[in-house]
Amino acid sequence: MVLIGEFFLAKDDETALRVGPRRSHDFPAVPCDGIYPDDAVWRWEAHLTGAESALRHVVPMANDGFTVFAVPEPLCRAMATAGAEQLRATARVWAAAASEPDDEISPDNAADLLERVSALAGSRAEKHLELYCWYFAP
Repeated sequence: MVLIGEFFLAKDDETALRVGPRRSHDFPAVPCDGIYPDDAVWRWEAHLTGAESALRHVVPMANDGFTVFAVPEPLCRAMATAGAEQLRATARVWAAAASEPDDEISPDNAADLLERVSALAGSRAEKHLELYCWYFAP
């Protein structure tokens, strides 16, 4: 199970490298503890866009269980423009698709997380930032 992680906005890949467990920062961020965010992103994009983009890893996952990836642009656009009901429907599909007992999330928590990440995606263009995610899964 993922212990900790967060979606966050950063200027570029070099800036995104400064995040991680026990590293404080002042980037706009949404915690995503207890889930596999790369799986979530894949499911969100499939539901919201009908497509699947490859994740671009800024820090590839290694034996230490830490990774940073950029959230795909098509998903960022879709989240930023999706309505509340579309986000809730996506969250329900994602919550129902939990494949392992340790990867479960309630529909309410799934909707809350997706709405908060969507707000980040919506604010990134005006702030001239990109959406990233880091997580640690030992």
